[in-house]
Amino acid sequence: MSLWTIEADQPTRELASQLTVSNGLIGIKDLAEIPGLQAGPLTDTVVYVNGFYDYEQIHYGEAQFGFPQRNQMMIPLPAPTRFELWLDDVPVDLNQGKILAEHYQLSMQTGQFQHTLTWEERSTGHQIEIVLTRITSLKTAALLTQRIQVRALNFDGGKLRIVSGLHVRGMVQPKTFDPRLAGYDTTDILAHQKITPFSVTMRGTTFTASHSRQKLSTITHYDQPGRWLKDGNWMSTFDLTRQPVAMTKTVWHMLGKVVLDTTITSELTRPFAEIAAAQTAALTDFWQTSDIEITGDDESQRGIRFSQFGLLQALGIHGGQQGIAAKGLTGSGYGGHYFWDTEIYEAPFFYWNHPELARRLLMVRYKQLAHAEAYAKSLGLTGALFPWRTINGEESSAYFPASTAAIHIDADVAYLVIRYYQITHDDDFMQKYGAELLLATSRFYLGYGNFDPHKGFVLNTVTGPDEYTALVDNNAYTNFLVQFELRYLTQHFELSDLQRFGVTPSEWEDFRAAADQMYFEIHGNLIAQDDSFLSKRRIDLKQIPRDHFPLLMHYHPLVLYRLQVLKQADLLLAMVLLPEQFTQAQVQTNYDYYEPITTHDSSLSPAIYAIAAARLGEAAGAIKFFKHTVNTDLQNLQGNTADGLHLAAMGGSWITFAWGLMGLTVDDEHATLHPVLPQTWTRCTFKLRYRNQVYAVTVTPTQLTVTGGSTANVTIDQARRLITLTP
Repeated sequence: MSLWTIEADQPTRELASQLTVSNGLIGIKDLAEIPGLQAGPLTDTVVYVNGFYDYEQIHYGEAQFGFPQRNQMMIPLPAPTRFELWLDDVPVDLNQGKILAEHYQLSMQTGQFQHTLTWEERSTGHQIEIVLTRITSLKTAALLTQRIQVRALNFDGGKLRIVSGLHVRGMVQPKTFDPRLAGYDTTDILAHQKITPFSVTMRGTTFTASHSRQKLSTITHYDQPGRWLKDGNWMSTFDLTRQPVAMTKTVWHMLGKVVLDTTITSELTRPFAEIAAAQTAALTDFWQTSDIEITGDDESQRGIRFSQFGLLQALGIHGGQQGIAAKGLTGSGYGGHYFWDTEIYEAPFFYWNHPELARRLLMVRYKQLAHAEAYAKSLGLTGALFPWRTINGEESSAYFPASTAAIHIDADVAYLVIRYYQITHDDDFMQKYGAELLLATSRFYLGYGNFDPHKGFVLNTVTGPDEYTALVDNNAYTNFLVQFELRYLTQHFELSDLQRFGVTPSEWEDFRAAADQMYFEIHGNLIAQDDSFLSKRRIDLKQIPRDHFPLLMHYHPLVLYRLQVLKQADLLLAMVLLPEQFTQAQVQTNYDYYEPITTHDSSLSPAIYAIAAARLGEAAGAIKFFKHTVNTDLQNLQGNTADGLHLAAMGGSWITFAWGLMGLTVDDEHATLHPVLPQTWTRCTFKLRYRNQVYAVTVTPTQLTVTGGSTANVTIDQARRLITLTP
């Protein structure tokens, strides 16, 4: 098993997702660059640009006040990676020959996708090797480059003709782009594309979204002489020998109209080798801080690297203003929407390794704050309510019981603000943006909740993380996270700090009172997931046929909502996020109660139970859930990897390792690690960036060491296997 590559010899729809190359702005998904040589199943051939979206009207059977009126959808465009080849005027396809060998590979060290084929012409026996290499630049996010190399293997010479273009209908070979695979019909957007010629090797194209009227422009450059054809393709002819013929196609992407300047021209005309070297350098720098080295478990080693690499590809290192879609840029699942997955599952990797990127994620939310305030106002509430699913900041979900009612989204954003600050002490962010985010979301909760004379402060009619339980009173996860936010706000700020936002003494006291009087239903060490949960009928999941999972595909919500059954971690997630608030006995009691009724139908779930199991010392359960998480997409464990990778599981892989197996926690005063190695692991090393210092941690079954950073502020208790980092 290669620990740095994902490889295969046969194309599948799942492999197309796994081998997608992206850089936070552009995502290219294509295993069939030469359609005539596609022998396997139909796979998606598509390009996604983060932030390029269209609208569609939401049609309700019974629309009511305040329902969102339109849905945003990330637009799948036909990939500009298509090639057609002719050898001495004979088409290079499966009608005129056969594939002798084929191999796919994605390197996590170089960031290059490579597809290698050996094709033999039937009539002459001539064999050629074709190598296609693709990069979405991490250094220059707008840049996609693809190189094709062809060489003769068993003959001395011939003529090679290359035609290059988009994967669209109406070309010579059968189409490989099916809009239905991507969930969006591109017919209109293609019909109204505008072409801007610049030279014989360079031209621009502008696509306009049908309803949002957003524009996306591309500029395409070829590094070899050729000519543009009337059908929009580009063609060139080469003398083919045993030395490879090489041609590079580079495409620049920008939101807005086509603008060609000297900077773009310079980037487009850079040699492939230079772009590849810059990509390798960017990844070398990334892995220098991010890599986790595991000895004794190759499967986990590759899986955790694939997860970290996927997070990097989804966000990129550019200065853009886009968030992380639920599937990143690997598929159209969930319409390209951003969810709470970002704050709770994906951001921790960044704020512990690349805090400048975590800040960028926070700024995405801050720049959409006006939308969140308008949404709260439309519901007759104060403050701000962030959308459950969105691209541009507007709520895009038509099913309010599992979206608008999931008001914990505000506390999730606040949680990221707080943890980011505890780890970085980025005073500039907190003063300019963080305080306002905490205040706006806290104001929403004061307006949404109320003080009950018998219970205290309550948040009724909400939906927590578990999607099989909706519209309940006092979801414990929501209440714990809101209490954490309100306490942080009132304990770390003075009223005078926030008077610029119009905070009054009365409002300030209400914040304190809501935190102090937050209601929870507690029975000894057992905490009720909500006020009604423990009164519902408990079911035995072992009695449900395996082909009835996931349950939401086989049972009406009103059936699921009336049962003690969970799709994913709920209360346990609060215990994982706020470990300082719960005793070991509480965690054990609630783990034992809720895990048997959790289906893990959601890819967000196994990571949380892995962390809880690790903290309880249940090594077998921890490594079982950890392996499930890191292999979610490598083994298609959810059954839908073809629709795109599960970015929350990728983030979950890192928090499972760091928070669970390594026991990482943080508060205002220090960070601590309490690592326990799985049985087969003999050694692991990793790094953390804490208060602008990088610490390298090595863990073996008998020894803990920390180097780098301010080692004078490191305390290691070998007997208790505890590491404390103090700023």
